Amino acid sequence: MINQFQFLIYKYPSDEMSVNALIKDETIWLTQKGIAELFGVGIPAISKHLKNIFDEKELNEEVVIPKWN
Repeated sequence: MINQFQFLIYKYPSDEMSVNALIKDETIWLTQKGIAELFGVGIPAISKHLKNIFDEKELNEEVVIPKWN
């Protein structure tokens, strides 16, 4: 099976920053660093919110954190 990936680079209108994303199977994947940059917060804030989401079983960690081989 061939995995196909597309890449997206979002550049803010002010040209101060861009965020790289990976698109696979109609899902956009970002690193925690990319999410933090996109929302203008630190990585610890993203980690905290992700931990809460997983603890509350809103999302399954095994499904939303890919294992790239």
